[in-house]
Amino acid sequence: MLNTHEHFMREAIRLARRAKGKTYPNPAVGAVVVNDKKIISKDYHKKCGLPHAEALALAKAREKAKGASLYVTLEPCAHHGKTPPCVSAIIKSGIKKVYVGIKDPNPLVNGKGIKMLRNNNISVRVGICRSQAEKLNIDYIKKMQDTKAR
Repeated sequence: MLNTHEHFMREAIRLARRAKGKTYPNPAVGAVVVNDKKIISKDYHKKCGLPHAEALALAKAREKAKGASLYVTLEPCAHHGKTPPCVSAIIKSGIKKVYVGIKDPNPLVNGKGIKMLRNNNISVRVGICRSQAEKLNIDYIKKMQDTKAR
């Protein structure tokens, strides 16, 4: 039987699978906003250059995100790229807890998103459904590892 955290992370993973092959060079990411063990909103990153899963789910949740939890398959980004950093949207939303499938191996993120969230008094737990989250983005992870090796 699944525990509550696994249940919601598996929903985020299910959403992220919809993006598989559509977000290159970015990873496939799903996000679920939960309050009182009920899903408030959810979404996934649909295409490179478009808003990320976290930003989409938080925009749908609006004020209901305040005090809620966020389940996301990959560590939220902490840098400006084609979109603003998801960490900023999370902090601004009032989310209190973030559950992450895996840490982002991208050197631009790699722990920075988690650190920023914690520095803003947001509880972060990493490793929920780790193997499924890794499997989802195995190509992205390998690409980031190859980049570091150069």
